Amino acid sequence: METWRFLAGVTMGVTMCLLGVALASNFRGMAERHVQQSMSFAGTLRRVPPWRWLPDASHDQRLARFILLERVFGVALAAVGFVFLIGLAYSIAANQPMRMVK
Repeated sequence: METWRFLAGVTMGVTMCLLGVALASNFRGMAERHVQQSMSFAGTLRRVPPWRWLPDASHDQRLARFILLERVFGVALAAVGFVFLIGLAYSIAANQPMRMVK
């Protein structure tokens, strides 16, 4: 196996695992901070026409819902990173190169 593919695979898998765990565990408020920044940025872009109805959900409820969604996304990202690392370990053990999409 080529060295750069191995290093790229390990780097990508570990990065996905660490980012997913940080989002899922809300490490140092990472998920909350990301959701708040996203909501403040998207709030300036969103223009609601006067004929549309706005939901009655308060800002705190929407924030809590998006934080929960972000943490679920973090769990999924950590799981994908872990599966990626297992696939990389299998390809090394089987002495087969990582398959590339052509």
